[in-house]
Amino acid sequence: MPFTNVRSQWVAGNLEFVDAADPSKKVFGIPNISGSTTKAGGTLAVPITARFVTMTTGGVEALTLANGVPGQEITITLGTDGGDGTLTPATKTGFATIVFADAKDTAHLRYVDDTIGWILIGYYGTAAPPVVS
Repeated sequence: MPFTNVRSQWVAGNLEFVDAADPSKKVFGIPNISGSTTKAGGTLAVPITARFVTMTTGGVEALTLANGVPGQEITITLGTDGGDGTLTPATKTGFATIVFADAKDTAHLRYVDDTIGWILIGYYGTAAPPVVS
């Protein structure tokens, strides 16, 4: 159904675009997730509470990424290399894992919805890009 009159509103810290005639009809929402955080070595869950995450690995690690909210983007960078970190998101499309092997390996992901999950927008590294499979 096309919307001819859309307005924006804040709901629980999220910016939403709704039908002006019926605000219960959401057109599109943008999650209010910003800032940066770190993940210590030995912590396997990558936090989804910040837009930018700098990780430290403490040996070979099997990293996890929980489902996000539609429209959420996250950039994950290996800051301190203590071993390879293999990231496996709970729900994803187009890839299975991303291996962060060297400092500055970075991946940028977007969460689409609970069916598609995380998609890979881009990735890069200094020595070589992370291995995506």
